[in-house]
Amino acid sequence: MGMTISYEFARFLSETSAVRFGNFRLKSGRETDVFFNLGEIATGKELIELGGYFADYLVAKRLHTCDMIFGPAYKGINIAIATCIALHQRHGITMPFAYNRKAEKTHAEGGLFVGFDLARAKSALVLDDVITDGGTKYETIKMLSKFPQLKINAFVVGVDRQEIDTSGPPFREIFEKATGIELLALTTKDQVLAFRK
Repeated sequence: MGMTISYEFARFLSETSAVRFGNFRLKSGRETDVFFNLGEIATGKELIELGGYFADYLVAKRLHTCDMIFGPAYKGINIAIATCIALHQRHGITMPFAYNRKAEKTHAEGGLFVGFDLARAKSALVLDDVITDGGTKYETIKMLSKFPQLKINAFVVGVDRQEIDTSGPPFREIFEKATGIELLALTTKDQVLAFRK
């Protein structure tokens, strides 16, 4: 890609509507002047690029040696699908994926999960859009704990918002210490802001 994946991904995001400036309140209740919404990446061209960055990152970090990819609803779904397509197209790696519904379906096939059968998987990567305080990541761990044989190898997010707890340490570090699960980010808030016009 010429430069590092982190740099190129930050530049890619800065050129999309996934980065907005203004005054926003995050799900965590925190105030911010920049909002990352990877759900705004909604064209075929952008999704191909998004998946390509995630796929290249997973291969570069040797994270693709797991049974499957999991994308938490909602933002993680598109990321997981785009990444699985890119892994196949760019690297010849066939990787199944699954995602969750926000509400369990009680008719037809039913259930909370769609895609690969989580009961058959021994290891998974969880892909998501950002890390702020880690709240949704803890929820995902709890949700997947219904499958005791399934080990989460790592969480990989698009952007680390670099939020710091009032007690000092970054939320990313707090999450890793609390769960024992590595949390990696393709890029950071600061790297994206460096491209601000």
